[in-house]
Amino acid sequence: MSTSVTSVTSPSSTTPPVTDRPDPEATAPPGSPWRSWLAVIGLALGVFSFVTTETLPIGLLPSIAEGTKVSLGSAGFLVTGFAVLAAVTAAPLTALTGRVDRKWLLVGLMVLYVAGNFMAAAVSGYALLLTARLIVALAHGVFWSIAVSIAVRLVPERHAVRATSVVLGGISLASVAGTPLGTAVGQSAGWHAAFVCVGFLGFLVLAASLLFMPALPAKGSGSLAALRHVLRHRALRVAVGVTALIMSGHFLAFTYVAPFLEEVTGVRPSLVGALLLVFGAAGLAGNFAAGAVVGRALRASIIGCTGLLAVVMGVMYAGGASGPLVITMLVCWGVLYAALPVALQTWVMRLVPEESEAASSLYVAAFNGAIGVGSFIGGLIIDSNGPRLAMIVAGAFALAAMLTTAVFGRAGGEAPRRAGS
Repeated sequence: MSTSVTSVTSPSSTTPPVTDRPDPEATAPPGSPWRSWLAVIGLALGVFSFVTTETLPIGLLPSIAEGTKVSLGSAGFLVTGFAVLAAVTAAPLTALTGRVDRKWLLVGLMVLYVAGNFMAAAVSGYALLLTARLIVALAHGVFWSIAVSIAVRLVPERHAVRATSVVLGGISLASVAGTPLGTAVGQSAGWHAAFVCVGFLGFLVLAASLLFMPALPAKGSGSLAALRHVLRHRALRVAVGVTALIMSGHFLAFTYVAPFLEEVTGVRPSLVGALLLVFGAAGLAGNFAAGAVVGRALRASIIGCTGLLAVVMGVMYAGGASGPLVITMLVCWGVLYAALPVALQTWVMRLVPEESEAASSLYVAAFNGAIGVGSFIGGLIIDSNGPRLAMIVAGAFALAAMLTTAVFGRAGGEAPRRAGS
């Protein structure tokens, strides 16, 4: 991300002062405009690929467990173990690769992605399958940490939020198409075939990186000292904390939305998949709507989305027996949730522009850690009180995220300003 992207920060912030001198990287991104946007689309396909791969085993757990002769719980570790390793390694690996040209780092990550998925497609034992998943997880954390920062370096500064929304649109697209299609392939042709398909997706991203990505010299310090630097930034710690709160709340509820729909709302199991597609489609709309709003009102967007999510969770809890009301809330939930990664990632990138990738790696760690924490808490609630209570607890997490942003999130929560503007 261009070093000229600055924000209003606290006095303790280490962000360099704004000057009237234009940053050449901000005014002249590398490469021609059409090649740059093709590279951004390639990064979006990479996000789509990684999210699809991360969640692919969820719909195939019974067949994977049977094929590898392990329990469903052990098969489930193919998802939770993936998320935990990505969360733990994102920050240190991103810092240690900070001096590598971003184009070639991206190429290396996609090689790992392809190798891990093809290995998963070729093995039949659980230990080797888990090893293949963990290889992809190592690439996952670093890819997420650098994808948006690469995208905003490829386009003029005025299009930074738009590029962010395009890249992160891969998340919603994976919910709408990636995971359902991967599950369908695995159920019809076997789970090995599903891993072959996501492996070929990686080849497309690899080709886009080689063809359209210009050389992008590293901007970070390339050491673990970068992590110490960003961890001293108070406003960044707030942003990471808000990310952990709202994503824990989301996954606390969403991981168990299927039993909620079946047991509380009375939806037939055969219709749950269709409702999840509606959720994902609403997310696509929310993702690109965020691109038009976040750049002008970042802090207000985060406060509004988290506050409205708290309301949605409360309505789901109180009116969960009403099918039309729950479907309406699912659409609202999809729109609001999908807007949040765009807003949160933009917030993090603005706070420490001189070490944007190290800052993003902390965001990635919080996001992936929240998947595990939220799902774990949700599981405890489901086992003891059923799925309805999970909604109000998720609402409490969303409310806490809103209040934290409102009280402590002013630094870096506004649109960047230049001197004299």
